[in-house]
Amino acid sequence: MIKQAPLSRVIFFILSFAGILFVIGFLFWKQEVQYLTPTEKPLGYVDVRTMEDTNLDSVLRSHNGKPVFIHYYNPYCPCSKFNYNYYEELVEKYEGQFNMYFVIREMDRDVVDEIKNNITVDVTLVIDENGEIAKQTGVYSTPQGVILDSDYNLYFRGNYNRSRYCTIKTYNYVEMAMDSILNNRPPPQFDYFATTAYGCSIEKEKEFYQTLLNY
Repeated sequence: MIKQAPLSRVIFFILSFAGILFVIGFLFWKQEVQYLTPTEKPLGYVDVRTMEDTNLDSVLRSHNGKPVFIHYYNPYCPCSKFNYNYYEELVEKYEGQFNMYFVIREMDRDVVDEIKNNITVDVTLVIDENGEIAKQTGVYSTPQGVILDSDYNLYFRGNYNRSRYCTIKTYNYVEMAMDSILNNRPPPQFDYFATTAYGCSIEKEKEFYQTLLNY
């Protein structure tokens, strides 16, 4: 005669299994699905329009007549890490043609030092401590690329590629914008996927991953 397991044990097994599925589903959402949906705009967000003056001339202080290329990096964001190799390729391709800035919000000295040690291309690292650069360019998600003209007007702000791995060459939005401004053309008119922010929120990702690591 086969003995049936106590009802309490069956319920415990079902709840445990459901809990495991929930955790797996949550991690999948956090790591994959959320990066396929637009990043939520922060409260009080003010959009910066194309060719609007960003007032960053006193912050970046590069007055040599070259356009500006700003890259926003979040060390806690998987998308930023996936994008980094392609970013390095862009820096090497356009070296000497842009004033290039690598912008982070991180203030932890150990993390900043690690980022400095890992950067192998010639860019200026800027810590956007009070979020002024992000505010003036309208960036609230990473990875994002920004192109300013030589007068610090916003020429382009948006995604590097339609693919999170930057593998679709016909949708290399930042690269196409860089070519466009170097050829003295008006700001390009891209599709919805070029300028709609995807990826990680600048403000929230550090706290999320620290919580996850301590779970």
